[in-house]
This record gives sequence, C-alpha cells and structure tokens, in this order.
Amino acid sequence: MKDSSPFVNPALWKALGYDDQELSVNPCWLGKLDKTELDSFHERLKQHIYNSASVPFAHEISINYNGNLNECFLFTGRVVHWDAVGKPLLMMGTFVNITRQKETEKELSRVKEFLTKTNQAALIGAWEIDLESREIVWTSVIKSIFGVPEGFAPTKKNYLHFFKDDEDRDKLKDAFRLAIKEGKSYDLELRVINTMGEELCTRIIGQPEFEDGECKRVYGIFQDITALKDTESQLRIKQAQLEAFISSAPTALAMLDRSLNYIAASKKWMASYNIDINTIIGQNHLDVFHEISDDWKDYLQRCLKGETFKMEEDPFVRRDGKQEWLRWEIKPWYESPGRVGGVILFTELITDKILAQQELINAKEEAENALQAKSRFLSVMSHEIRTPMNAVIGFTNLLLENPREDQVEYLNLLKFSADNLLVIINDILSLSKIEEGKVQLEHIDFNLKQLFENIHATTQPTIVDKELELKLNFDDAIPEVINGDPVRLGQVITNLVNNAIKFTHKGSVDINVKLIDTGKENVDIYFEVKDTGIGIAEEKQEYIFEVFTQASSATTRKFGGIGLGLAISRRLVNLMGGNISLKSKLNEGASFSFNLALQAAKKTAVSTPLVKEYKNSTAFKGLKVLLAEDNQINVLVVKRYLQQWGVECDVAENGQKAVDMIADKGYQLILMDLQMPVMDGYEATKHIRQVETYKTVPILAITASLVGDVRESVIESGMNDWLSKPFKPEELYDKIKQYALVA
Repeated sequence: MKDSSPFVNPALWKALGYDDQELSVNPCWLGKLDKTELDSFHERLKQHIYNSASVPFAHEISINYNGNLNECFLFTGRVVHWDAVGKPLLMMGTFVNITRQKETEKELSRVKEFLTKTNQAALIGAWEIDLESREIVWTSVIKSIFGVPEGFAPTKKNYLHFFKDDEDRDKLKDAFRLAIKEGKSYDLELRVINTMGEELCTRIIGQPEFEDGECKRVYGIFQDITALKDTESQLRIKQAQLEAFISSAPTALAMLDRSLNYIAASKKWMASYNIDINTIIGQNHLDVFHEISDDWKDYLQRCLKGETFKMEEDPFVRRDGKQEWLRWEIKPWYESPGRVGGVILFTELITDKILAQQELINAKEEAENALQAKSRFLSVMSHEIRTPMNAVIGFTNLLLENPREDQVEYLNLLKFSADNLLVIINDILSLSKIEEGKVQLEHIDFNLKQLFENIHATTQPTIVDKELELKLNFDDAIPEVINGDPVRLGQVITNLVNNAIKFTHKGSVDINVKLIDTGKENVDIYFEVKDTGIGIAEEKQEYIFEVFTQASSATTRKFGGIGLGLAISRRLVNLMGGNISLKSKLNEGASFSFNLALQAAKKTAVSTPLVKEYKNSTAFKGLKVLLAEDNQINVLVVKRYLQQWGVECDVAENGQKAVDMIADKGYQLILMDLQMPVMDGYEATKHIRQVETYKTVPILAITASLVGDVRESVIESGMNDWLSKPFKPEELYDKIKQYALVA
C-alpha cells in the first residue's frame, strides 16, 4: 500500500464541506482529525495487518465537519493483496457516516438510564418469561427487592420459594396459568420474604403476548409496595379512630366522605336531628337534609377544597316549624397530606342558651326600669320627706334661739329626734346613689387640716353632753393643701366619728391623721378613728359593713340607727382607692382605719373656716333676694332667717312667677326651689339667664331631693350652687356670704 491512510480521499472531504483550495494541503486531512483518535486508528490498522487480515478491520473516528462540528464515521476494510514476503499491497474498504446513529444510541442510553433510576426510586422492576426457551429475565430492581446478587439467574424453581406461603404461590400460579391459556392479564398483591428475612408486600402485574393464537411470552412489572401499604394501614387506623371518636363524642358530630356520604355520626347528632344511626351511614348528607340552603351547599363544596367555616349564632326553622338557634363549624379532614378525604360537621343547638340570654336581657331591662322607678320614687320621697323636715328643724332652731325655760328640754329632744331622722334619710339616699353608680368623686384643692378641725368642732356638743374627750391628732408633716373630694372624705370621717361617739360611754374618741409617704404627685395618708367603747366581737366584725346590719339586734334597740353608716363609709373609701380595716375586741373599743393616696395640690387653697357669726348678724342688710318656693312653711323658715340678717326678700310661689318678677326689681341673689308647680326651678333658671341683666346674678338651688347627680343638673341649668333641705342656718348664711359678694 503506497498510502496506508484511507483518508486520502477528496470525495470524502468535499462531502464534508471543504473546497479545493482547502484540500490542496498535503496531506489533505492534516488538522482535521483528532491526533489521539488518529493514533488509535493506526494502532488498530497495524493489528489487522499483523493478524494477516484474519479479522476484518472496523474502527470509529470523529472528523471535523466544515471546520465546525464533528461527524462520526465508521471505517471498515480488509487487506486483499499481499506480496511474497507477506507485506500488504492493497486494502479495500468503506466508510459510513454514523453520526445520527450514535446520537440515537446516546439518547436511548439516556432514556434507559432515566427509566432505570425512576424504577429504582419507585421500587418497580420489569420481568419477562419466554415460554419457548423457558428463560426468565429480571431487571436489577427485582433482584434488589428479593435481595439476590446481579448475577442471579431466576428459574421457576428458585424464585417461587420467596413468596411467603402456599396461598400466595397458588394465587400466582393460577393467575399465570389463566394468562397463558386464556390471555387474561393479572394484578396481584403478594407477600414475599427476601434473603435478609424481611417480609415485604409486593405488587406483580402480568401481561401475556400471543402469536398465531399461542402465548409466546409473559411480561410485566414487580413493585415493592410495603411503605405504601404501611401508610394506607396507618391512614385506615387513623380514620377508624376518628370514626370511633365521632361515634362516641358527647357533641353533635358527623363525618362525611368526598361525596358527602355519611361515614360516622355521634349519638348526639342522631338525637339532635331525630335520625336512625342504622340508616344514615352511607347516605348522602344532601338527601338526609333535603331542605339545606344553597349557602350551606356552597360551604360544603368549598370545604372539600380545604376551607373552614363557622358561625356562633345561626337561626333556623326545624321541619316541625320550631324556631331554633345553632352554633356550627365545618372543616375538611385529610386522608393524606394535601388530599381532602371529606368533611367533619359540628353543630350545637343553643336555643336554650339564646332564650336564657334573652331572658337575662329582659330581666336586665326590667331591673333597669325598676331602678329608674326606684330612683323616681326616692326622688319624690326625698322631696316629700325633707320638705316638712326642713320646717321641723328650721322652726326648732328658731325657737332654740330664744326659748322659754320650760321649753328648752322639749325643744332639744325635738331637735335630737329630727337630726337623727335626717341622718337616716340621708344614709338611705346616699346608699341609693352609690348602688346606682351615680357617685362621682370630685378632684379639688382643699385644706385637709381645716376639714378635720371643722368635723372636730361640729361634733364637740355631743362629746360635751356625753362627758367624753375628742382628740384630733393631725400630723403637721402633711401638706397644708391636697387634692381630692373633701365632701366624701368628710362624710366618711363624720360617720366613723359619730359611730364611735354613739358606742362609747366613757373615755375618749381619737381622730388620727398621719403622713405615710409623699411623692411628686401623690400623698399617702393614714386615717384612723379610735374609741374606748363597747367594741365588736370578732365573729361580727365582717358583717357590720353590710347594709342594714349591726352587731346585734340589742345594739339597734339600745343605740338606734339602721346600720348604713359603715356600709356607706366602706363603699366611699373603696371608690377613693382605699379599704377600711377594723381592729376591735368586745368591751375594749374599736379602731377603724384606712390609707388613701391623695394627689398633691398645685396651689395653696384659701382657708374657709366655719361660719359662726350667723346669729343676729346684719351683714346682708339691704341685700335684695328673690325666693322661689311653693311650700309656705319653708317660705316662713327661710324668710325668718333672711329677715334676721337684714335681707329684703320677695317670694314667688312658682317658677313662672319668678320669671315675671325679675323685671320689676334688680335682685342681687335668687334662691330657687327645684320642684314647683307651673314651672320648675330648672326651666325658670334657663328663662332668667336669657335676660341680659341676670346673666351673672347668683342663683342658688334649694332642693329637698338628693337622688341622682343634682349638682350636675343644677350647674347645667345655669345655677351657681345648691343647698339641700333641711339646711342648717349657718350653711344658708355661708352660701349667701359666698355669692352675695359677687353681685
């Protein structure tokens, strides 16, 4: 062979896209073949010659196609002429472009590898039995399932023993026999025990193949479904548990499948809807409740897609026409993650609850109406009782100013009885206001020490009569002025002091006020009223703070009272943020104490000592006052005091008359009763304030009613202040002195 290279072939290169100029290079294939592949090609050629061409030459090589892509060619040939010494003279052969074939083989290899991996992941293997050769073929996955090596050659005898028992083997044999005789395919679940001793659940599918009416082969798949069966088993267990729970649940529960057929229902569900448990399982929910609304049907369909719905109160009408209320919830249950298995229904008949709530609402409305009626009744009774009391106390005070000697004892008894009756009336009305929540604490600056000095002074006459000692121990470290409600605090201390005096026959009553702590905003103060009286038995101490309760009935008979003072005091202290404590022993006195955190005052308060100069005072001489009052007895009482103080007083018997009279005189002060015929004091005040010259004239309310927030109503109507009936002469004097100076 002059040129041992088969590549010296211009036709080959022109077919690969090269022109004459490119082929003029000698040799023409230079640079167009990979050197490694070229060396391999020549090595194979040498072996062909060395073996005297006993084996035909065949070799694949990549050639550059048009300077860009590689094409794969298969070169084949044989040396056909030799010389006398065995040297090759002529070799003839062919070349074929196998690029497309190689690509196809590569794709098939990739697909095969993909299928192999997929089958391995799914634990699925393929098998085939050739009935003519009796050859059995297993893929590697099947061998892995049985736990045998890759070189294992399955036969009829050596693989049937893997199946767990005769029953499974017989199933497989019968199915295989029908497949080859009648062409029936089969799909079986069989148990096997592999070489590791593991029991597996497998699925085997067989498909026969016939030619000319005769079965030639049977093929199929073999799959390990142990994990799948375990999962299904667990799901069945969970579903069974859920069904059992629902069946025995003490509430109305039902379980439906994806078709809304009943799987389980509780006894409560059956009883609530009068359904037989033996007939409902398997029935469709929409058939059982054919009257179900379109909204409910929509809820159920959306629930099957994973939504949950609930409603706390849902009215509906039963089949028998009875109105009912229902609380319900529907939610999906899942047979596997992300796959809804059906719907669980929960319902609760709450008709009794709704009716009970309605009864409570009705009862509340009735109670509120009763409370309003009570308030109206107390308002009327307050006015009706306190108006004559004003006359009794007023005339008693007037008579005591200059009594005859033989009248003093009787007048003092009359005043004592009237004062006691007034305390009882005030206690009842105060308790009513507290219970109605109408007590609103004031926050004003006041002189705390002066408040206690006033209380000490007003109770001094009683102390003297009983020959007791009243001590006021006031801590000088307490700021002079603090912020709070002096009226309520004074009411509490007065109640406690009067109580202590009442139950003390000898000894003393001590009022102790001590500073506990002081800060930037609050002042913590300790208050105590201590006596040497009869004391309170330990077992009675908690009860005495209850309404209408005293230590014993004997106490009530001996000392009087109705047992409201301590109850009111405790509630007022609670409103102010404290709590009354009691320390006492029978016959050893008692101590009532409490702490309050009062606010520090922002400015110094003006001292307002008790007015003591009201008797025979002419400080108001020439003062023009209009008294609007319909009760003639009260008119006499008020006018008597006003005349003593030099006041010029005109009387209007109703509100309309007062409005008419202001045009005739320039009054400097108006005393206005609130409840009058024709026009009440509120309406009259509004009309008077519309007159330009009376926009700033002081108007003081004189009222016998203490029910409700009188102060707020008085101020809203345009009045400046108020005074309650029956009033003390010094209180009336003090109010006139306070406001007459403004005129």
